[in-house]
Amino acid sequence: MTDSHTNHDFSDFTGADIETECLETEDNCKCKCTAGDHPLLSWKAECDTFLLELLRHDGQGDYMDLCVCRNCSFGHPEFRCMDCFSGELFCSLCIVALHSRNPLHRIQKWTGSLFVSLSLKQFGLWVQLSHPIGEDCLLPQQAFNDNFTIIHTNGIHEVRLDYCGSTFRILEQYHLLSFESKASGYEFYHAIARLTDNTGLHPHKDRYEAFLWMVREWRHLKMLKRSGCGHDSTGVEGTREGECAVVCPACPQPGKNLPDVWQEAPDDKWLYTLFVTIDANFHLKRRAISKDGIDPGLSHGWAYFVKETAYKSHVQQYSGKPQEKSTCSSHNAVNMADMKASQGLAAMGVGTIDCARHNMKLPNGVGDLQKGKRYMNMDYLFFSTLRRQCVDVLNVSYDIACQWHKNLWQHMLTMPAHLQLNHTSKLVCFFVLKFHLPTHILKCATPLRKMNEAHEEH
Repeated sequence: MTDSHTNHDFSDFTGADIETECLETEDNCKCKCTAGDHPLLSWKAECDTFLLELLRHDGQGDYMDLCVCRNCSFGHPEFRCMDCFSGELFCSLCIVALHSRNPLHRIQKWTGSLFVSLSLKQFGLWVQLSHPIGEDCLLPQQAFNDNFTIIHTNGIHEVRLDYCGSTFRILEQYHLLSFESKASGYEFYHAIARLTDNTGLHPHKDRYEAFLWMVREWRHLKMLKRSGCGHDSTGVEGTREGECAVVCPACPQPGKNLPDVWQEAPDDKWLYTLFVTIDANFHLKRRAISKDGIDPGLSHGWAYFVKETAYKSHVQQYSGKPQEKSTCSSHNAVNMADMKASQGLAAMGVGTIDCARHNMKLPNGVGDLQKGKRYMNMDYLFFSTLRRQCVDVLNVSYDIACQWHKNLWQHMLTMPAHLQLNHTSKLVCFFVLKFHLPTHILKCATPLRKMNEAHEEH
């Protein structure tokens, strides 16, 4: 049925059989409705034509009467490419020769009643790495067991070459989709697998875990590249803490977006105030299922997370110290910090220090939480990100600021020397956002409310 169907001429498809009517505008001018005003109604009248045309293209289409390959004039044309533009049929020798530069295209063979999918590897296509197309290698080394798999945007391919990999194109595509559409690696990989075989009758070897490794490596390389680390003579290991983070472009950044004499303008110091907010997310739990020796981190505090070794060492050193109890109400995140169940978990959540105005994460201001909002965790993150800030006025908002700031400067003295802040030379104010004030007792909420109002008036 698909091959005996003739071509359909769409040139006369204008939707002329759709009833039109005249509309009268405000100035009494009549305007005639066209088929374009009701596109679905126009299309619906020709639905059968479109369906038959779709079936025709599933068959041999315009090439059903072709007996000889047009490329070589002697082979039998029975192969087509699903990714090339024309859809023309070629013989086996020509289809291989024409795809020496496109080894990841999908090939189908006509059996007399339908097309079946085949790989270019089955036709003997060989991809030689590190050599120009068509140039032979004197010492070719075949992939182990001749089992080389490439994950590409149009499917999963078995190719004859030297080592396993993935194309940059699919890594770039997933990188963007993971941000814009929130697609998980599992969903994306299996969508690509379905492009290869949507029936499940010919499953490929599962490369999902390898794909995740490649995604991590790709993101790490892109971060280093965009941070200019590839031009650093010291190499990747010369990357400094927080160097790869994207700083907030609107927050005061001395040497970048502030005038040279900004510290000499006492009346305008409010212009150069840094606003930060502290919060935590306890949905971001991580199970203790691996070790650094098996699954190492690729970065060492180079972007938003603090350097793990120093952070864990500090937390471990003061883990036996009991958490100070809150004297304010409804602060279970503080009072219950030592009682939260953490069995089987490497992290119960994530603490962050953010730009309060523009909601951007600050360099070295993110870290894992072991048990609730423990002060020692949040203190370390707070001072870790502020050590690179040179502003003189700092406003800090935190939903438990009434309790947290009481002993903050005493806690700072337990920090490593490079994290300690000269707070006496700065104006530091602590706030609780209005949304959280109702959860505080009256004795606590009243001064906080007055402080917020005074700050708004200023």
